[in-house]
Amino acid sequence: MKRTLIALFLLSTLTISIFGWGFSVHKIIAKTAIERLSGPSLGYFLPLESQIMIYSTYPDEHQDFEAGTAHFMEIDFYAEPPFDNLRSKIENYMQTYGEAIGRGHGYAPWAINKYYHLLVEDIAINSPDVPKIAGILAHFASDINMPLHATVNFEGQMTGQSGIHGLWESAIVDKRFDQSMILSTRISTVTDIIDASLENSKIAWHYAQSLLAIDRSEKALFEQLSKDSLISSISYENILWDSTKWIAAVQITRSVEFVSTLFQMAYNESKNYIPKAESRPKIVIFKISSNGNDQYVAIKNAGEKSVNLKGWKISNGEGKYFLFENDFVIDPGRYILVHSGSDAKGLIWSNSLIWSSHGKAQLFDPDGNMVFEFVY
Repeated sequence: MKRTLIALFLLSTLTISIFGWGFSVHKIIAKTAIERLSGPSLGYFLPLESQIMIYSTYPDEHQDFEAGTAHFMEIDFYAEPPFDNLRSKIENYMQTYGEAIGRGHGYAPWAINKYYHLLVEDIAINSPDVPKIAGILAHFASDINMPLHATVNFEGQMTGQSGIHGLWESAIVDKRFDQSMILSTRISTVTDIIDASLENSKIAWHYAQSLLAIDRSEKALFEQLSKDSLISSISYENILWDSTKWIAAVQITRSVEFVSTLFQMAYNESKNYIPKAESRPKIVIFKISSNGNDQYVAIKNAGEKSVNLKGWKISNGEGKYFLFENDFVIDPGRYILVHSGSDAKGLIWSNSLIWSSHGKAQLFDPDGNMVFEFVY
């Protein structure tokens, strides 16, 4: 029970720790990972480089994306070093206490696995979503190597170092790191992406302990020297950077290597991919608000692919229709509201009232097929 309450508390505060490497570093990782490919895979990804770099920061720009918990994996919540049988301990915890509680401590390895397989499929079918999926995969595969993403002490809150995450990530590393600091890399093959991601988490955890120890030592010295007026023009950010840039170089290099490996594997695997039977988009109506002068119908993408709603229609079951006339892309897990009534705002169907106190709403695809009916 105690661990469950702790998990619930941390789940409620997880937004503090969702950011890993900063925007600049994520773009450097994506760019370098692509440029270190070779042969056909380099020829495939290089023309997409600028788009993939843009999407490499997408999960940070949309904080509700994947509920924020795909960025990290707090392995020391589930086990102690050397983290034996870590995967089974994580999976057993989720089965015992619920997946949502378990995910409160991160599920980056499973997110990496998910977007890897989406990338394989998208490359195979020549999907226009390849840059987006590749960028998202690069983001999570990079964040797994951010040291402070591997520990429950992600913010230094347990050791009197609150603020270390944002300080090191944004004020220090993201402003000072450049591509020339990346070490040599080697593209390999991994047999299990989740296991490989967890191994990266273990390594990141050890670097987190080094980073936190260095910060404690340097800060104590800096504060003493400041008190004695022995330094005046040197900033603490510069001191911590000089002491920890080797950690940034090693772990960002590891990120580049992992992203390159996943891109290479996805390209190779796509050549043997057997497309699944095409499934229909999972667009659903999940709520009708018929009260007041700002009524609305709520529509959600319950599938795993973005859907362009151009040509789709909503019916109120009484002969009134709303047509999506222009391109309107709704991403997986996102929803939209279509308003009506004299106080309607946002995406407006009509300034007249559309919905009765009870009835039904229907959703039609561009071919005129009714794909969903909602009775209220």
